[in-house]
Amino acid sequence: MIEIVFTFVYFLCDLFAIGFGAKVLFWLLSGELLENAAVHFLRLVLATSIVGLLFPSHHLPYTRGISMLSIYVSGASILAWRKFHLTGIWYRIFSLSTTVILYLSVLVAIAQFHGALSPFLALAPVQSEPVFALMQYIVTASFAVLAMLAFRGRAKKTGTEERE
Repeated sequence: MIEIVFTFVYFLCDLFAIGFGAKVLFWLLSGELLENAAVHFLRLVLATSIVGLLFPSHHLPYTRGISMLSIYVSGASILAWRKFHLTGIWYRIFSLSTTVILYLSVLVAIAQFHGALSPFLALAPVQSEPVFALMQYIVTASFAVLAMLAFRGRAKKTGTEERE
């Protein structure tokens, strides 16, 4: 029973984090600050990660590793944003870490959708079949492109301001 509650809370926090993360990623690509979305995104990611660490060890073992990695990367993102105010290289650290956090959240959501929906489970019952690998490859490639665009986004918009 407790696993069902943890899974539901984890999945719900993850979906909301993805929604706010999409807004933050749009901000990174366009250069407009959406502080509320960034705060909500980072809080939800940290809440999701904490719930992921509370799962029993035999249930969803990949969530522990992803949760720990997400907490560390969130720390870098928060440090770049709140302590160093996204100046200089810290903007790039923030953009890269935020994109990685969103990528990890999307990967977990895909794995959970896959495990919960029987049509996907029939395509790849152990999540190692070519269909599941292709889906992960497409998501990884998409986020790699988004990370590069976000990484370079502010430098194009601000021009020489970042060099000074």
